[in-house]
Amino acid sequence: MNKQVIFLISFFVIFAVSCSNDDEPQIPTNAISLNMMAGDSETTIGGSDVFINASNNFASSYCGIADLGRKGSFNQNPSLSQIAQEVAVTPGNFYQITLAQDIQTVAGARAYPINTNYYNVYVDSWIYDKDKDIAGAKISFAECYPQIKQLPKWDEQIVVNKELNDAYYNIVSYSFPQGCIIDDAIDAYYTNGYENLTDRLDFKINGNQMELTYPDLSNTNPYVKLLVRYENVYTRVSLDFK
Repeated sequence: MNKQVIFLISFFVIFAVSCSNDDEPQIPTNAISLNMMAGDSETTIGGSDVFINASNNFASSYCGIADLGRKGSFNQNPSLSQIAQEVAVTPGNFYQITLAQDIQTVAGARAYPINTNYYNVYVDSWIYDKDKDIAGAKISFAECYPQIKQLPKWDEQIVVNKELNDAYYNIVSYSFPQGCIIDDAIDAYYTNGYENLTDRLDFKINGNQMELTYPDLSNTNPYVKLLVRYENVYTRVSLDFK
């Protein structure tokens, strides 16, 4: 056989194998494989109530399910733009499962808490019965937590330095990383031990930046907690005044 023909055949075989491997997802070591039979509501994904119903759909009463298509992954952060309680099962697609009650509106958009788990799911293939009808699906899933380096940990204390604005007021400011957005519903109060001075806290929020002005009382600082969102994930932090 002509050497050039042999070379071309070898090239296309290697290319085809390479493309086939690229299409297969990288299954992490913590992933769990599961055979889910259609209509079996007792077989669910992790700690969720998601099962495959008789219509070959993922279904849930308490969770949000997102179909990420073939571009998802096992390290996908929460995707909340299109979620439903029932979606079609499609081999080769990734899905994501979040607990619906944990999804909150923070700084004007849906967000998931950084300290809360969710599941990334991959549907490998159908399971067929003896009559070659679809009986269920083989899946893999992994328990995940959001990985957002721009956000502090949940309930982290952030130290902010006081700058004396004048003889009677302090002013403090803090900026989170670019892309973060501070929610303007701030949990705060201020008292001198005798009277509530919360209404004298003056907050200015601009995207990822916060400025607070408050009366200067010896050895007394406001209690302040903030919600901060980055993309579809949020965290809660408290301010420690120095």
